[in-house]
Amino acid sequence: MNFRRIEWIFLIAFIALDIFLIGAYYNQNGVETERDTGGARTTTSVLRSLKDDQISYPKKLSTKEEAGYYIANPNDDYLSTKIDQLGENKAEYSKHDKKLSVTFDKKIKLSNSDQPEKTLDKVIQNSSLVVEGNKYQYEPNFSSKNEVVYTQVVYGKKLSSEEGMLKFNISNGYVIGYSQTYLQDIEILREKKKTISQKRALVWLYQYNKLPANSKVKWGKLGYTKLLSVNGSTVYIPAWNFAVKTEDSTVYRRINAFNGAVME
Repeated sequence: MNFRRIEWIFLIAFIALDIFLIGAYYNQNGVETERDTGGARTTTSVLRSLKDDQISYPKKLSTKEEAGYYIANPNDDYLSTKIDQLGENKAEYSKHDKKLSVTFDKKIKLSNSDQPEKTLDKVIQNSSLVVEGNKYQYEPNFSSKNEVVYTQVVYGKKLSSEEGMLKFNISNGYVIGYSQTYLQDIEILREKKKTISQKRALVWLYQYNKLPANSKVKWGKLGYTKLLSVNGSTVYIPAWNFAVKTEDSTVYRRINAFNGAVME
């Protein structure tokens, strides 16, 4: 085991301790965990409270506990080293936000504007158009008429972060270019660990008062989310990401999938 890995293990241990203390604080101040006995509020009673507050949510909430890792990647400029492979396409790299911006030399017509992935699934496989495109998957929940989003897949789960996103720009039925961020040289910091279920994450989100009355939970997905940056690298963990539609807008809420803490 090298010194760098030892350093990461100690760092994660400190993070886990901090999260434990935060969780203990919230429990002492009235935020209850999911229990079935002892007089505490059960999952059923919490879901009933959501309905009383006019909060709707998907009918089928998964009770499956999944698994994931603490992972990290260096904040390097990998994409800047791949510009030459894009040929005549105009490419610019921003060192500040590690983002590659590309304008296609020849616009690409979408075969079906209502299903842009039918065209773009082929585009991302072409290495002269997109760097590491085969590492991304279509994400309809973040896409719109003028911007189609793909997210990087890491150890079987999509990234739910601005890092690891591929955003295609659409104009009048044509793909004119994209912006891209990418995680390279990802390192597993700890062994695989179980996550809480989708249902439990939603229950805790409500108990943390993060679901306003008269709102609609449109979807909840598990993905890797940025936890912190340290020593030139960024740490990511699995998190449950929920899209919550209110009267005025759609907001996104996140729950740490390892311990149920709210991630701001």
